[in-house]
Amino acid sequence: MKAIISVIAIFCFILTAALCTEAAETLKIAAIFAKTGKASKSGSDFFQAVRFTVEGINQQGGLLGKQMELIEFDNKTTAIDSKLAAQNAVKAGVVAVIGTSWSSHSLAMASVLQAAKIPMISPFSTNPEVTLVGDHIFRVCFIDSFQGAVMANFAIHDLGAKTAVVLTNTNSSYSVELAKVFIQHFRSHGGKFFWEGDYLDEETNFSFLLEKIENLQPDVCFVPGYQRDSAFIIRQARKMGLSSTFLGGDGWDIDMYNYAGEELDGSYSTEHWHRQIPDKTSQDFAKTYEKKYGKVNPRHASSYDVVSLLADAIGRANSSDPGRIRDAIAATKNFQGVTGNITMDQNGDPVKSAVILKFDKGTAVYVKTVEPLEGLYPN
Repeated sequence: MKAIISVIAIFCFILTAALCTEAAETLKIAAIFAKTGKASKSGSDFFQAVRFTVEGINQQGGLLGKQMELIEFDNKTTAIDSKLAAQNAVKAGVVAVIGTSWSSHSLAMASVLQAAKIPMISPFSTNPEVTLVGDHIFRVCFIDSFQGAVMANFAIHDLGAKTAVVLTNTNSSYSVELAKVFIQHFRSHGGKFFWEGDYLDEETNFSFLLEKIENLQPDVCFVPGYQRDSAFIIRQARKMGLSSTFLGGDGWDIDMYNYAGEELDGSYSTEHWHRQIPDKTSQDFAKTYEKKYGKVNPRHASSYDVVSLLADAIGRANSSDPGRIRDAIAATKNFQGVTGNITMDQNGDPVKSAVILKFDKGTAVYVKTVEPLEGLYPN
């Protein structure tokens, strides 16, 4: 009899322990960005905002009765380490992956996560090829074929530009794609395109390109590069006396003032979000974020939207199964994010707005929001 009681007691203990373990189980989410290397500065912004949003969700009770467990991976600013990080995320048993920012890094991750059938959402990778990897790959940012068209349209209709040149970083798929779209759209809407010059990463002297532009005297010069090279181009152009208006994509930000100084004033770029957007959801987020961290930028806003949309999808799926979460993300319609209203299309890309900014007196000023209009958003 004592033996039977002992067996029952042991069974009860094991069952209780199992139930406690199940109750304590977390919902594992991976975030993959750069903690080291060239992209570490922007990577810290993405990590910070993801942590902020996860903490807020957990304070409200978590998801499906569980706390979200954020597992962070450093992609070391390389495609190879992005792929390794994705592989480690799969081994960790995550239900979804957030990341990364550079399109080349996201492409490296996407093939791994598509094969593992784990949904991935990028906050900032704009190259159209990223989500074409498979049906488990998503993003919350607009794509290059939209922002390139938006800037060409802005140049023609808002700035009154009739002629243009483009300077392309041929080492960058981001730059090449944006240049291609801008040229096509500028021409198709009546603009006269003069010339496309090209340069390579780490270039510092652009006089060989700018002398050609000086002879052509275009109304606008589109430079779809990143901060350093774009700022150097603009500074050297102004020193040479070029008066063309310089335009860029979302690879630009106010850090360019560190390289170009006041010569950057009067230039324009596309962006995902701005503090001055006249929208209550956006303003409420900005105030809350600034209260904790002091400042807020587009990387913070896009990261907040990724986690929020993922949480919304998990809630709608009412499941921690990656396949069901994937289906819920794909079915997202009219999700009100801080960067705009998000509806996922058949490729896993959001149909959403873009923002135009003007650089003026050391900062970027909000100009306008461009909604996804017919002819400006790819089908």
